[in-house]
Amino acid sequence: MGHTLQRCAIGAAAAAALAATAACANGPVDREPTAVEASIIEQMGQPPAPDLDPAETEAARSELVAACMAEDDLEYLGPPETPSLVEWLGLTPDEFAAEYGFGHSTTIDLRPAYEIATADAVEAFRARMDALPEADRNRYRSSELACLQESYAELGLPENGTVHLPDDSPIADYTAQAHEATVADPRLAEAARAWSDCMAGSGFDFESRDEMGLPLQEAAVPFADAFAAQGQALVDAGRDWNDLRAADVLDAEQLAALAELQGRELAAADADHRCAAEGHDPDAVYLQVYDEHLDELTAA
Repeated sequence: MGHTLQRCAIGAAAAAALAATAACANGPVDREPTAVEASIIEQMGQPPAPDLDPAETEAARSELVAACMAEDDLEYLGPPETPSLVEWLGLTPDEFAAEYGFGHSTTIDLRPAYEIATADAVEAFRARMDALPEADRNRYRSSELACLQESYAELGLPENGTVHLPDDSPIADYTAQAHEATVADPRLAEAARAWSDCMAGSGFDFESRDEMGLPLQEAAVPFADAFAAQGQALVDAGRDWNDLRAADVLDAEQLAALAELQGRELAAADADHRCAAEGHDPDAVYLQVYDEHLDELTAA
């Protein structure tokens, strides 16, 4: 199938994709960047042009990739239609945060329907891929990869900071070094302390956002599991996951415990939002510092 498509974080979405960044850092690369990779490296750490419309840019990218792959006598199938939960609900990130907080305990009755819709989209994409002649399937990924890289060179990097690269791309070295330098940067530790102090003013004792979010995420799992297990009997009897809500499925004791957890999550999310609005946002500092280190590395 050609090159494996790895996802490496570069530029403004680094903090949201640290796990992917680490996965891409496979050690030093012993080859020189290609001309296309060199063009991408020049853009790393640079903010997008302020007058660009992200939707228009991505539409142009799809057209470019489709035309590029047509030169190889291949039809570009595009990515599977797999929106985030926020996008699937038709909300902006701010609207989602206001209604659902972090979305851990507050969306347990939305996720089954969302996951089914996502799985159906992936399966539909897989079916389209399987319908291609075997020879086209075997060369599809390598052609798509090359054309996507050309789109980065011509149209800039995607706003979400995610790019598709060959396994051995030298770009991985830059992202790994920039992340290591950012984690060691004292500005990040100072930002975390300032955020922690701000959260303490609202009665929360957290040293980091992970310390705040991970326990909430883990505490929501039993409720999500119970909703899925108990809701399945109703679905088997004719109900629809899209229509089921926690109050339809969980018993009174479960609902009371879930409401308590949701109250904690929403309160923490509100405090976090207010701290960020006051300038205490460790993720924003990470992005700024990461981009500075990335810019320094690529300019050297």
